[in-house]
Amino acid sequence: MPESALTRFYRELKRRKVFRVAIAYAIVAWIVVEVSSVLFPAMLLPDWSVRLVIGLAFVGFPIALVLAWAVDMTPQGIVIDSASAPTADAPAIPAPQTDGFESIAVLPFLNLSNDPDNEYFSDGMSEELLNLLCKLPQLTVASRTSSFSFKGKDVNIAAVARQLEVDAILEGSVRRSGDKVRISAQLIDARRDRHLWSETYDRQLSDIFAMQDEIARNIVDALQLSLSPAQQKSITKAAVTSNMEAYDFYLRGRYYLERGDFDPGVQMFREAIKIDPEFAQAWAGEADCHAWNVQWVRKSAESLAQADECSRTALKLAPDLAEAHASRSLALTLNDQFDKAEAAALRAIELDPQLYEARYYLGRNYFAQGKFQEAAASFERALEIRPDDLTAATLLSTTTKNFGDESAMRAAATRASKVAERYLALNPDDALALSRGAVDLVHLGQIEKGVQWAERAYRINPRVCRYNVACAFMQAGQIDRALDVLEEHAREGGLHLAWLEQDSDMDPARGLPRFEELLENLRGSGAITK
Repeated sequence: MPESALTRFYRELKRRKVFRVAIAYAIVAWIVVEVSSVLFPAMLLPDWSVRLVIGLAFVGFPIALVLAWAVDMTPQGIVIDSASAPTADAPAIPAPQTDGFESIAVLPFLNLSNDPDNEYFSDGMSEELLNLLCKLPQLTVASRTSSFSFKGKDVNIAAVARQLEVDAILEGSVRRSGDKVRISAQLIDARRDRHLWSETYDRQLSDIFAMQDEIARNIVDALQLSLSPAQQKSITKAAVTSNMEAYDFYLRGRYYLERGDFDPGVQMFREAIKIDPEFAQAWAGEADCHAWNVQWVRKSAESLAQADECSRTALKLAPDLAEAHASRSLALTLNDQFDKAEAAALRAIELDPQLYEARYYLGRNYFAQGKFQEAAASFERALEIRPDDLTAATLLSTTTKNFGDESAMRAAATRASKVAERYLALNPDDALALSRGAVDLVHLGQIEKGVQWAERAYRINPRVCRYNVACAFMQAGQIDRALDVLEEHAREGGLHLAWLEQDSDMDPARGLPRFEELLENLRGSGAITK
């Protein structure tokens, strides 16, 4: 049901802190009157002087309320609310409606702590809020990789919003000192260049989950989103551990995992688990580190076994945690247990329909089995959750090519290419993104540009992009060059048999002695598949 005008007016009064100013003014005015009534007679001042103070207090009250309505207090200082400031030749008009917000970006919060090493904590706060907002289907949230591209940059909010194609921006800062933390956050309507909401929280570290919950709810209120009871519950940040030291190590682990530094990530998650052995999210985080290590860096029976064990433990500790089911799905897929992996991903989706990782892992699971229609549907749904995600966009392009729909492939490749161009404009040296974009360019017939992107990706960081580079070379007709890269990939222990067998990008080499020998060597080595 649409909100009434009175309800919207009440929300605007609350957002502009008019009620808070009124209460504060009344308290201060009362104190001033009481003090003057005692001191003025003692100072032999005339009786009317006390009445003057009382009169001034009454006169100042409406002025204070008008200023509260017209002025925003932000972490950057005092600013005039653009919706309430009159122009030189026109009367003031009511604030515009704030309904219709469909997208938001969460910029990385600034680390204002004395210790620069606390950057993992400020990043963690940003990521936790981003993940909470992702649970709302009526709100598209810019992916972490996109919004964190602006980390450390002096940005113009309107320009950022245009680049990320969002309606609103959340930014802020974190200052941590011992067991105390101050978080300042502000929400900006990027379409009208005005502040929707801002707040500063000074709390104990033990209140961090309640603080995240409160910030998320204030954002929802400011954006005037109508939530169902289930959605209201979904953005409530449950305390994942009662031990703040364990949570601190967990945030460090996430910091490394997001950067692809899997070994230090494992160590941080293990420290969290050592402090709190029942910390399910930490177990899932360690499982993801092992799994992605197998996926991107090196195949090892040890890492695969640890991914399996950690994901199993996470699920045992928190059987209703969607993230635990998603981590379990990835580990099972890497173990070739495709049916069980599918069931785990579907359970994660049932628990949290907005969990991107569950849709993405399910798509990879289907692809590894050659179920390309199902894989395409999963990647498409993942893109509905994160439209700017290059990984799912590129895999959708590859998947549609695999089931022979030329029109769908070109549409998906065009979409992925546009996502890659936008992302690389912000992150020009991201080797993995370059290699993914290279494949789509070649699929679209832009062979020279695609090969250039592949070559540049390989020069920057071959470890993370060999397979995609080989796909680009293969589709560009440079088969021997592609096989050189694949063989190097196999020697490093990162080539996965099932993916190689299913991927139509490898079709130009099928039947060639060198490629068939590569497959046989992988089969004979008991290669881990994905």
